[in-house]
Amino acid sequence: MVPQVSVIIPIFNVEAYLERSIESLQKQTMPDIQIILVNDGSTDGSLSICQEYAKNDSRIQVIDKPNGGVSSARNAGLEAATGEYIGFVDPDDWVEPTMYEKMYDTVTGTQADLCMCNYLMEYAGRSVSVTLPIECSVLHGQDIIESVVANMLAGATLNSGAQTIMGSVWRLLIKREFIEKHGLRFVPGVPLMEDLIFCVETLLKCNTVSIDSGQYYHYIIRSNSAASKYRPDMFDRLHKIYDMLHSILEKEGVYNTLKERMDIRYVNMYLRLVANEAHLDNDSSLTEKVEVIQQYCKDDRLRDILGMVSTKGYTLRKRLVLTALEREWALFLLAYYTILTRLIQK
Repeated sequence: MVPQVSVIIPIFNVEAYLERSIESLQKQTMPDIQIILVNDGSTDGSLSICQEYAKNDSRIQVIDKPNGGVSSARNAGLEAATGEYIGFVDPDDWVEPTMYEKMYDTVTGTQADLCMCNYLMEYAGRSVSVTLPIECSVLHGQDIIESVVANMLAGATLNSGAQTIMGSVWRLLIKREFIEKHGLRFVPGVPLMEDLIFCVETLLKCNTVSIDSGQYYHYIIRSNSAASKYRPDMFDRLHKIYDMLHSILEKEGVYNTLKERMDIRYVNMYLRLVANEAHLDNDSSLTEKVEVIQQYCKDDRLRDILGMVSTKGYTLRKRLVLTALEREWALFLLAYYTILTRLIQK
């Protein structure tokens, strides 16, 4: 019998968190579920944990493969999935017992290609609710582009606090037939924001998207996560992601519609590069850091975009940062983001 939902968990060296994640899926109120645990070459006890759970639960399928990255692991899960709909869970997170029953009812009730839900960001000792900035429960065509995809690319302005939507697959439940029809897969070799690439490409092919207002997913924020690390190759990584998004938008014929958001993303990309250069784990000299930031400020496209931005109504801090970018105040930017990094890490 075909399960109603297949849930894919990519696993790499997460033995400390894995049991809670698996058990949250075992406790789903939807009994007709396939749980696919993809061990991506873990060197800790993750595989043994997966195998132990699989012994006692026929719903669990374990795939053991050489390390190839999270995209490779999720793709292996997609090949093995037999469910009517497909969901994704990260191995250090967990979900509410009703998540897949509720989302299945929502997506089938609206005959949508996929369903999106809300989530909770779990910090040490506190939870922060994150709700989709969308009032409609069902979106079609252009509304999907304007209300979801646009906000995944960037906020409507460069101002601090501009609303965005995190492009994460773990908040989605997608019809498997839809995935196979369009040949949707995660792009291998993209260790950063691979979710976003998949989400944007998938959403642009959707005719109907349903929104479930439930907060079912618990997203763990860890200080040592991949997203918070210093990366000496950050420039190449971010530009690769930007170019991939640009290519997808062009292919789907919506780049002109979303150009303004892509421009905002471009500036935010350079702000992230400056922040990366100011990271406390960057052991370059002060002179080297300033020189790198100076080169970032000189980027022609960045300067063109900044020249067209009106900062009226922006916060003072954001106006200062954007002015510093435009006027090439590299030392100021380094000092600003160094202080900001220290405050965040306290």
